[in-house]
Amino acid sequence: MSGMTPEMRAKLNTLKAVRVKHPRLEEVDRAVTRAIYEHTSYTLLTLYGPSGAGKSTVTKRITERCLEEESDRAIVPVVFVEARPGDIGAYARLDYYRQVLEALRGHAAVNDRLMNLTLAVKSHRKSNDPAEWLDMREAVEYALERLRVRTVVVDEAQHLMRVEGGHKPVEQLDWLKSLTNRTNVLHVLVGNYEMYDFCHLNGQAARRGRDLHFSRYHLETQSECKEFVGALRYLLERVPLLCDIDGLLEHWRWFGEWSLGCIGILRDWVVETVAALCEEGGTTLTIEALKNHALQPDQRLRLEIEARTGEHKVEMEKARSQQQLEELLGKSTLLSQNSSEGGTNGQILPPTPKADNQLKKMTKRRVGERAPSRDPIGEMQVNAASGTCTFKGIIEISSVQMNEAGISRVECPQCATTRSLTTKGSMIKFPSHPKRKTSARSTEERWVMQGTAWVVLKK
Repeated sequence: MSGMTPEMRAKLNTLKAVRVKHPRLEEVDRAVTRAIYEHTSYTLLTLYGPSGAGKSTVTKRITERCLEEESDRAIVPVVFVEARPGDIGAYARLDYYRQVLEALRGHAAVNDRLMNLTLAVKSHRKSNDPAEWLDMREAVEYALERLRVRTVVVDEAQHLMRVEGGHKPVEQLDWLKSLTNRTNVLHVLVGNYEMYDFCHLNGQAARRGRDLHFSRYHLETQSECKEFVGALRYLLERVPLLCDIDGLLEHWRWFGEWSLGCIGILRDWVVETVAALCEEGGTTLTIEALKNHALQPDQRLRLEIEARTGEHKVEMEKARSQQQLEELLGKSTLLSQNSSEGGTNGQILPPTPKADNQLKKMTKRRVGERAPSRDPIGEMQVNAASGTCTFKGIIEISSVQMNEAGISRVECPQCATTRSLTTKGSMIKFPSHPKRKTSARSTEERWVMQGTAWVVLKK
């Protein structure tokens, strides 16, 4: 490389090894580390967030630190594996078995166990023989127990959760639950926003798991801006070129927008720019050089859409769960007690005897009586009789999406009635409305639901 001296090559390698310290990463580090050593009532921890936030960085750092701090070489506290996109369903499990055993086969007791396992020795072989699969699973359980493994970190875990046609993700959940029940080894599942759905599949997932959101920095919040600028300064101070740090920091918002507030994207961007300058014999890091290596508009668009969609889904689902919990328990049983019985700041107080009796009346049924969920009841029943459409409530369109599109008309996915909607905070609510009586659909530009996503339909 023409402009690269051995000394500069060493400095560049040092920059490439830098892991940017910032408050969000340190917060997630503490939470995951605490789970590794203190988990008792759960064995699944789901860590999700946007691409480039730093999820892989923090879990690799934790793995390395746990291994370094363990003085007994006969103990492997953490195993790190990465789910591969090529294998799904049952074969994703086989790939998981192989990676765990490969990570632990340096220990004699495990290596001896693997010598006669065909699926372990021949890494590309697949099998439909249940006995061979059982041997692999038992070998994994033996290895985890023998080496006293506390945690298995599964990076890109959304690939592990995908299943073939005719199967459901809950089958992967049942498999993991069974495995963790036998070994009591915590599994940290690291992935994108698809993982949020997995950790809320059913009551078992809620009981056996916890979830942790590794979010990006948002430039609309002053405290987050300050933390982002601190991370940017930390990175620029380690650049092995002439660098006007204060001058570059004046453009912090530009850095934030083109990195989407993700420190991983920011780090890769700066490192790539510095590497190119070193190869060309450059001596100064400038805005012009950084512009040449920033994300392309189409790349930024894709990442921005994925991040906003995931954030909105999490926010909306949490709000919906809160609302459904209130409706299930009765509006006066939990949250309204905050004002009537002295609760403050959104604190949820335990039900009073009166509220408890109300809940028992709501749930008590005679023997043989059908469950109320089988038939329309309450407002749904009234709506059916009165001609009111049953679709209403919070919809999966964020205020940011609506403002950027410049379109406020939304079509009801049930009766095709259109309404002009306004935002309330970051959420949008479709109001109760009568069913549309005409057969002609609107031809104006509007938001419509296609499959499970809301899109803008042009004229």
